[in-house]
Amino acid sequence: METVRTLGDYVDYYKIGMQLFYREGPAIVHTLKNDFHKKIFLDLKINDIPNTVEHAVKSLSSLGVDMMTLFTSGDGVVAAKRSAPTSLAVLNVTVLTSQADEGNTAGDVEKRTSLSLDHGADGIVCSGLETKSLRQKFGRDFLIVNPGIRMESLGDDQQRTVTPRMAMENGASYIVVGRPVTADPNPRQAAIRILDSL
Repeated sequence: METVRTLGDYVDYYKIGMQLFYREGPAIVHTLKNDFHKKIFLDLKINDIPNTVEHAVKSLSSLGVDMMTLFTSGDGVVAAKRSAPTSLAVLNVTVLTSQADEGNTAGDVEKRTSLSLDHGADGIVCSGLETKSLRQKFGRDFLIVNPGIRMESLGDDQQRTVTPRMAMENGASYIVVGRPVTADPNPRQAAIRILDSL
């Protein structure tokens, strides 16, 4: 929680991914929401048969999270929306940003976006590399979350990255910034630099 205290009011939203949630469980959500008054992006990429997706989303939404990811079929999206409160933004993942550009990645992202929106998702998760073209094709009435944000190339496992400014200019609703802040010797200053770049 030291990083949360250090970043203070500069960061309103926190992403909780698989590693943290599997280790800490719902307690980490309660702490961030109740003690620090933060919004939560729960990134568990839920994928199973529709009935299981529906009940998983119902259970997790009781934690009061604000956004949640699926990595599922159209029927899975429908099932998730059936049990999600209206206050919860349900996002379907398109293509992981750790995947290098193999084959027709842009086409795959477009197909997954169309499937997700056609089945009622509130938005999608994709690389900033596809965001501009998705906005042109599908409009602005849905959320786009860009992970894999980097200030510059770090040579890590995120292959398909953009800078914060590029993501926002391309039409991202939210950006996910992890290591550029958490790996910096001064996380607070790193966050301020990112905000200033926008």
